[in-house]
Amino acid sequence: MQALLRGILAGASIAVALTAALPGPAAAQSSLGDGTLTWGYYTRPRSLDPNIWSGGSDLGVMRQIYDTLIWSPESGAFEPGLATAWEMSDDGLTYTFTLRDDVTFHDGTPFNAEAVKFMFDRIKDPASKSLNIGAIGPFESAEVLDEYKVAIHLSRPWGAFLTNVSEPHLSPVSPKAVAEMGEGVANHPVGTGPFMFDKWEGNDVHLVKNPDYNWGPAFVGHEGPSAVERLVVKEVPEASTRINALRSGEVDLTHFPVLSQVAALEGEGYKITRVPQPGFSWSLPINVEKAPTDDLKVRQAMLYAINNEAIVRAVLFNQHPPAYGPLTATTFGYDPAVKDMWGYDPEKAAALLDEAGWTMGANGIREKDGEPLTIEMAMFDSSVNKQVTELAQAMLKKIGIDANLTVQNYPAFAAQVADQNYHTAQMRWSAVDPDQVIPTMFSSEQVDGGGQFNRTRIKDPALDALITEAGAATDPAKRAEFYAEIQKQAMENVWLLPIFDDVWFWIGQGDIDHLVYDRQGRPILYAAEAAK
Repeated sequence: MQALLRGILAGASIAVALTAALPGPAAAQSSLGDGTLTWGYYTRPRSLDPNIWSGGSDLGVMRQIYDTLIWSPESGAFEPGLATAWEMSDDGLTYTFTLRDDVTFHDGTPFNAEAVKFMFDRIKDPASKSLNIGAIGPFESAEVLDEYKVAIHLSRPWGAFLTNVSEPHLSPVSPKAVAEMGEGVANHPVGTGPFMFDKWEGNDVHLVKNPDYNWGPAFVGHEGPSAVERLVVKEVPEASTRINALRSGEVDLTHFPVLSQVAALEGEGYKITRVPQPGFSWSLPINVEKAPTDDLKVRQAMLYAINNEAIVRAVLFNQHPPAYGPLTATTFGYDPAVKDMWGYDPEKAAALLDEAGWTMGANGIREKDGEPLTIEMAMFDSSVNKQVTELAQAMLKKIGIDANLTVQNYPAFAAQVADQNYHTAQMRWSAVDPDQVIPTMFSSEQVDGGGQFNRTRIKDPALDALITEAGAATDPAKRAEFYAEIQKQAMENVWLLPIFDDVWFWIGQGDIDHLVYDRQGRPILYAAEAAK
């Protein structure tokens, strides 16, 4: 690592070689021939109740069991799901859904307007303790108009409503199953989707195909029941072990690989799918309340000192794109203009610190009024977090900033953030709509209490008003204008140091076709079939 740092900081041209895509062992044969698809999953699902639990990893399994009212194959586009049609009232306060009349839950009970009302009411009910209350936003009430038509009433216009309806946490669960099992639905899920729950074997989930399924989304390109008879979600915690299981044929599909192996796997004939993640980029938000990062010139210097493209090459093997603002490039409303607002320029960084009165000391650390230019960088130890932040730390030290990095487990990291004992604290958030991340990251309400996810600690009434206006806009063009302005303000005021956009990687056996994924990279496995 030290040699790598020296090369980067010396300004050398870095060419981190990806593992050569030379001919290697042929991809293992999948077990899809016997009707079984085995998915090497990195952790046991904690809950399979989409209306109550919000775990991002578990939602990938839920996608196989449940359907949504509508689907969103790409940003701003929607297709029928359990609903065949929908319309918004002129005032933006009511959405009326016309539902399919041929759908049943896995327990044989009918899907209808009452089931949709039950879902919304259950999430809103405080007794449910749903973690998805934010997913229904300003939901006020659900009204059954007839057996297959339901009206959803909001207390205010909300531009993200349809996007949220397309997400798996707003998937109807059988009201009968909830009445009979209560919280037990989390381990014995009952939806309307292409796969039905069969059993648990240790930490592995076994699903079987729904033989009556005939209402999948058009964009998937498959009609009727799945060609996959059995789906096994097998827990394989370690990335290297997952890859070994793929190569041995123990699993047919896996994710979150060792990045250095991705190029080699492609060369071996495995099918690699990259799904750029929408949402908030992997960034280092800057505490604007705490000296010395309360000084804009200091924050600007930090921004110009970070060579995020070099970090992507060195740590991420060029498998992730650099980030240039708070939103990732695949997020609705992303403004590409942020890319031209700054760039790696250590000389400009040094000049800004000179202007701010920080002069270089004999020990390579800048000083002002006898005090060193010191910042605290908080980080939790997960995935590539430590390696990425160590490079950022070294780049800041190169311009004379004494950057102290603390890497610890998440509870300790969260406590450090709560104590406000930091100048930078990492953030990344995957979400399909900017309204799911922008208020969380920049709203005054998120500075104190709750999750304290506004780690910039900005308390700006004008910004809060702009965020509210963006959230209420239902016209896509107007929404994009509002979010472009927020991104512009974020980079002009340097509220964060963007490093990279997250990407989800999926690796499948070469003899499996039609591996389809939703916008956040969750697989839709009922379309999978053996290659012809």
